[in-house]
Amino acid sequence: MTTPASAPTVSKSTPPKRIVVVGAGIVGVATGLILQREGHSVTLVDPAAPGTGTSFGNAGSIAIGSVYPTGSPGNWKQVPKMLLNPASPLNIRPSYLPKMLPWLMQFLAASTPKRVEEISHSLRAISKDGLVAHKKLIALAGAHDIVRPVGWLKVYSSQQSYDKTRDERETMARRGVKFDELNADEIRQLEPGLNRKFTHGYNQPENAFVSQSIKLTEAYFAKFRELGGTWVSEKVRRFEIGPGGVEKVVTDRAMHPCDAVVIAAGARSHELCAMLGRKVPLDTERGYHLNLTVTEGPELRRPTVIGDYGFVLAPMQDGLRLTTGAEFAGVDAPPDFRRVYRMLPMAEEALPGLKYEVTREWLGFRPSTPDSVPVIGRSPDQANVFYGFGHSHIGLTLAARTGELIADQIAGRDPGIDMTPYRIERF
Repeated sequence: MTTPASAPTVSKSTPPKRIVVVGAGIVGVATGLILQREGHSVTLVDPAAPGTGTSFGNAGSIAIGSVYPTGSPGNWKQVPKMLLNPASPLNIRPSYLPKMLPWLMQFLAASTPKRVEEISHSLRAISKDGLVAHKKLIALAGAHDIVRPVGWLKVYSSQQSYDKTRDERETMARRGVKFDELNADEIRQLEPGLNRKFTHGYNQPENAFVSQSIKLTEAYFAKFRELGGTWVSEKVRRFEIGPGGVEKVVTDRAMHPCDAVVIAAGARSHELCAMLGRKVPLDTERGYHLNLTVTEGPELRRPTVIGDYGFVLAPMQDGLRLTTGAEFAGVDAPPDFRRVYRMLPMAEEALPGLKYEVTREWLGFRPSTPDSVPVIGRSPDQANVFYGFGHSHIGLTLAARTGELIADQIAGRDPGIDMTPYRIERF
């Protein structure tokens, strides 16, 4: 007999648990949905409404080919030049530099050729099934109209600019990531409205595009609620720990008894880890976007990286989204939109004839580990605590897959991959 879509799937050998998931971004909501689907009683805890934090403002790519870490021999050597360029996609506020030095030292240690190769294997192991995992939840939540199989395009205006991606492309090829290298005519076939100056590029056809990130999170959350899941708008203050691990999650409004806890709070996850006695080098790559309501100009069909300048143009349902760069300034510093506004003339150049009105300014906080590998798995300190954070630029990509891996570990199932590279104790 076929199991109804809404029926729980917990086996008799895995009794249902009371699980608190801290964090209601795309990772937390996807994890909560998977656990609730398996028959557990799940409470999402987050003071903000689901999907309204960092998950809201990404470029929308489910990028299953994301195997190249942020830190690499080629990338970090460009940092000094980038910091001196007011239009570059990277900014480090001078006042924040002393605080981030320990993270930066680990970042540099992870940027050697040997470590990049190791990290690319770790990222490929979890990213390759990212879309497959999402498709299961998309089918469950009925969210098919939100995700489109249009790929991920990167374009460049010269051979010199394109050559800067050689290490990344060679790494992708070694990991079995599919991509198509393009000349000027082939770029135009995919995106006729792009400036003819773009003569080199490549497309990753296996990537999917989420045309409105918040709607995907909301669809997952609606199904989570339908299956009996709970969300509380509360802030975690502390954890009550007993012999078997965390017994209660204490918030600013209530105490939540639990059998297991999942920490999926994005850039704030290190604060929760500290409450549990574990330090983790998690910093924040602050990302900005502008929403452009287009009044005139060429159509863009898929998210496109303008590689010369390091920003993305993504045709969202509510407008053309310009996302750019990484700023290091912590989670509490006020936003500085000057850098992203400097990208507007470059966007106009990329799409000749583009006319628009800026209708939203947005800042989000990417939770980033020094080695670009997320923290996923059981805590070495409390047996009933599980981690799912530190996804950097690929939180959307890995959200559903992270939930699957956590659900496997909570149920005592073999996750099918070696979880060693993702353990928090690697730091």
